[in-house]
Amino acid sequence: MPQESPATEECEFVKEGGYVRLAEHMSRYPQLAILRRFGALANETLLYYQAEIAQLEARIRFIQEQDNRSDDENRRLYGRSWILLSESSLGEPGCPQREQYELIMKLRKLMAEYHQALYFHREALALRSPHKKILEDLREWMRRPIMGHIAILSWDWRTWEVHSIEDLITFEDSTMDRFTSLITYSIVDIYHNIIGRYIHGARGKSTLPLNYADHRHTVTYTHRSIARFTQAFTVLIACTLPIASIVILYIVENTATRLGIIALLTGLFSSSMSLLTMAALQEIFAATAA
Repeated sequence: MPQESPATEECEFVKEGGYVRLAEHMSRYPQLAILRRFGALANETLLYYQAEIAQLEARIRFIQEQDNRSDDENRRLYGRSWILLSESSLGEPGCPQREQYELIMKLRKLMAEYHQALYFHREALALRSPHKKILEDLREWMRRPIMGHIAILSWDWRTWEVHSIEDLITFEDSTMDRFTSLITYSIVDIYHNIIGRYIHGARGKSTLPLNYADHRHTVTYTHRSIARFTQAFTVLIACTLPIASIVILYIVENTATRLGIIALLTGLFSSSMSLLTMAALQEIFAATAA
């Protein structure tokens, strides 16, 4: 997370950087390795593959029908004899006897490319889009002169500034429960702005040369530290809720009030499971019923 320096006028700006500095920063912070999915182009490529294959399919069906009606006995047997079909390739280039074989060879190669493109497209779709807060952190680091100061002079400069977040991907597996997500992307910001920058901010003059990004102005809150806090909090709630319910029900003697408290605690338990864990819906129903 970028740190607002209280005395930025005293900081020396780093020289403009490019791909090397950006790659080093992404390597240092893997969650910031954000790239384009090129979803529209990928789908367009698949559509072109599909159109080309469909055209070849129509052509090969026409040629097969012609071969079946041919006066040449060997051509009529192409559909039942691979030997005769493959030997047709020995004929003169451009002769009708070898067209079906050539189309099959062309389709074999094209179909393999098409299926490979389908597989990789499916894999790319499975990659998660980055959280908007992570993308904003990367944008700010790239823009600020005392941090990345990245200046990309090619068309891909638009990747992180213009394109929709749905067309961006990250290799970081950021799957987390709602409570951890709230802490990571909201509460940590509040903590950092109020007190974190003063506690975790590095002090002292940077010794980095001006052609390197100055990490002295960056404060990092690791996922591991946040996960430890949220796990401890979740365990605390898991221990407290059953004990609190027993104590409350022991103290309260009125039956109607007890039933109301039971309903309230049941709702609180199921809500806690939904917020603090990644339990599936059926697991929450099962735990609540138990």
